[in-house]
Amino acid sequence: MRFKRWPLFPIAAVGAFTVGCAASNAPAVPEYTAADSAAVSATIEKWRTTILARDFDGWATTVSPDVVLQPPNIKPLVGRAAAVEYIKSYPVITKFDVVIHEQVGLGDVAYDRGSFMIAVTLPDGTAGSDTGSFMSVFRRQADTTWAHDRVIWNSSLPVVAPPPAPKRR
Repeated sequence: MRFKRWPLFPIAAVGAFTVGCAASNAPAVPEYTAADSAAVSATIEKWRTTILARDFDGWATTVSPDVVLQPPNIKPLVGRAAAVEYIKSYPVITKFDVVIHEQVGLGDVAYDRGSFMIAVTLPDGTAGSDTGSFMSVFRRQADTTWAHDRVIWNSSLPVVAPPPAPKRR
């Protein structure tokens, strides 16, 4: 049985035309500009300074309504209210340094990767500190501001072993 090849040409032409039209009608991805990068950097700095000032309302403006925080050693926190409650319960932060190693964006999404050093006063009055790394995803909000949308961080310090159990006699 022989197949005629000519009927395939109109089908292929219609398919190519349809794909071409769909691609040309796709919305253009907005450019990620130097101004966007500066706005993301400003959001990072506001996160840092509002935490130091214990300005929880100000800090809440640096995260999206559906933010997901993934701190070390606990389940992810979903939503602005859960994120704010976590930050409020954190020991008093006395120093917080952030170094951005990479920041990249495309359209309405950006991410950064970096390292941090934090010093705290623990509830018993003793000092504590941590160093580590983080990665954040930012989204441009409806009001054109940039907010942390997904944030994960990890400690670079070794896990402290629990004290040995008392010996039984």
